[in-house]
Order: sequence, then structure tokens, then C-alpha cells
Amino acid sequence: MSENPQAPRDAGKTALMIIAVVIVVAALKIANTVTLPLFISLFCFLLFNPLLNKMEKVKIPRWLGVVIAMLLLLVILLSAGWFFFFTIDLLVKRLPMYIGRFTVIDAWLADKLNLETGTSFLSYLNFDWQGLIMRSLSSASGKAINVVSKAMLIYIFVLFLLLERQSLIPKLKVAIPSRKGMKLAVLFERVNRQISKYLLLKALISAATGLLFYLAALATGLDFAVMWGVLAFVLNFIPSIGSIIITVMTIIMAILQFFPNWANIIYVAILMISIQMVLGNILDPRIQGVQLNLSPFVILVSLSLWGFIWGIAGMFLAVPITSVIQILCANVKALKPIAVMIGSGKSYRKMIEEERQRAKERARRRKERENKRFSKTAPPLASQDSPPATEATSDERTT
Repeated sequence: MSENPQAPRDAGKTALMIIAVVIVVAALKIANTVTLPLFISLFCFLLFNPLLNKMEKVKIPRWLGVVIAMLLLLVILLSAGWFFFFTIDLLVKRLPMYIGRFTVIDAWLADKLNLETGTSFLSYLNFDWQGLIMRSLSSASGKAINVVSKAMLIYIFVLFLLLERQSLIPKLKVAIPSRKGMKLAVLFERVNRQISKYLLLKALISAATGLLFYLAALATGLDFAVMWGVLAFVLNFIPSIGSIIITVMTIIMAILQFFPNWANIIYVAILMISIQMVLGNILDPRIQGVQLNLSPFVILVSLSLWGFIWGIAGMFLAVPITSVIQILCANVKALKPIAVMIGSGKSYRKMIEEERQRAKERARRRKERENKRFSKTAPPLASQDSPPATEATSDERTT
């Protein structure tokens, strides 16, 4: 009985690949203080790259373009820091008022559930929820030094990436001569173009979502309108989950603020859900088109994986990283099955449907050729008007 020597070799390669993936994931999680700012810097570089290309086309010097990009990034980081501290301070100041509102809702729930007099719904939950909220806000503000240090590291990384932007492709061609260097340069350009376009379009859609959430909060009188607009902009970068989180948060806020006025609560819920439905399910897919050919299930898995590695920041980077992995796998012959499996499959379904149509057309033509061949080889049928040969012979005999 002959054995296939290729099977153990393939199994060994697969095992080594799995071990390598596990080691890489562990290294990324352990060294997250360096790897996370590095990956964020890479995607900031990809986001600014189209802007620098446009500035070069209008004859703006490269050094001036880098200065403009770095000033823009500085404004973004300072605005994010101001918003973070402003929101925490505002929540701490208004927290006692909302705790009182929460107590009213708790009493209403106890009355509806027919609980004993003097007890409440929250009394059955055996934890200090007020202390938990205060500790969460205090710990968030206490992590400010860690956030500032990572922001400074990201800023330095982006600066040096932009300074080496023009020499990156030539270095690849020289470092890896022959056709492989050219292929790697083309692959880098493709990744750069696709991810830059995705990030730019996603930023525009997220900005529109944030603006609409802000206007909806103003129209309904919902507190913290600026906070809901900024959070809608930020969380929209997390596919599926981000839109659900911001919608649920605004509805909970409406319940706290407007209870027992259910009309205002329903009004807020309808507005926020409508914004997410229109932008997230109609405009976003049409504008994005087929920019990222990723399976929805793979996107959810990548959100879980990168969220496990880097927390909330990993969930923001999950989709771009998965897209880069798909492009790399599609250009490596041994890894093409992985690229196929993590894709959405729309193009493959279309290919299979076209192949079925072609097979039906070939079968139809084959049948037509067989019918024509049969009609040419078959003997002609006797005419119904002419009498049979036996009858004609009998008439001649009588004559």
C-alpha cells in the first residue's frame, strides 16, 4: 500500500504556521505598550498619506506637507485629550443628579414588580453600584498619564514614518532585488491605497454620524449633546458593535433624563436608531462598496481577537488589520486559501453563477447540435396522401 509523503509534510507546515500565529499573538499582547502605538502610528500614516500626495500634486514642498500633517495630528490629539477630561469632569459634577433620577426609576420598578415596602429593585443586586461608578470615573482620570505617554509615542512614530515616506519604496526595491522587490513594492502600494481609502471614507461617514447624533440630541433636549456626537464619531469605527453601543447609551440616557415622559424617550430612540439604520445599513455599504471584501463573521472574530490583544483600541484596528492580512495572503500562493476563506464570497458566488450559466448554455447548444444531426441522418417519412404499397398491388391484380 503506497503512502503519500506530501501529507505529513503539509501537516507539519500547518502545525508550524499555527504555532507561529500563537507566538505572534502572545508577543503582541505581552509587548502591547510598544506594539499598540506602533500599529496606531502605521494607520495614522496611511490616513495622512493621501493628503500628502494631494499636497505634492499642487506643488507644496514635502517638508511643509509633513509640518501640516503633524500640526493636524497634534490638534486631533489635543482635542481628544480636552474632550476626555471635560467629559469626565462634567460626569462627576452631574452624577449626584442622575443617581437621584436612577433612584426614582428604581422605585417605579419596585412598584411595578410588587416588591415589599421599603425594598427596591437594586437592593436585590448585592453590590455598591454608586461606588462602582465613582471608582470607574476616578480610575479613568487616573490613567491619563499612561494615555499621554502613548500619545507622545504615537506622535513620534508618525513623524518619522512621514519623514521616510519617499524613501520607503526605493529601499524595498534595493533591499530585495529582482522581481520580488518589485512585487513587494506593488503589494505595499496596494495595501496603502486600499486602507487609506477605507480610513478616509470611514472617517467621513463617522463624521456624518457624529454630526447627526449631535443635532438629534439638541433637537430632543438630551444632555451632553457634544459628548454623544463625539462618541458616535469614534464608536462608528468599530463595525456593528460600535453603533449598537452608542445607540443603547443614548436610549439609557434618555430614560434617566426624561422618565416618566415616555414620549420623549421614544422620540430619542426612533431618531438614534433611524440615523444608524440609514447611515450604517444603506449609505455606508454603498459608499464603501467593495473596498474591504471581508466576511461579516470574520469581522466579528477579528473584533474579538484584537479586542483580547489590545482592548478597545484593538477593536478600532481590527478591520484594517484583517484587510491587510487578506491582501498579503492573496499575494502569497501558499496562503491564498486563507484569503478566500476570510473574504465575503460575493465575487466567488458570482463566478459560480456565471459558470452555471455557461454550463447551461453549452448543454443547450449541444442538444441543438444533436437534434440537427439526428434530423439529417433520419429517413424521410412516407406521405400520408399516397396509398400503401399493398393496396396498390391488389388494385392492379383486379384490373
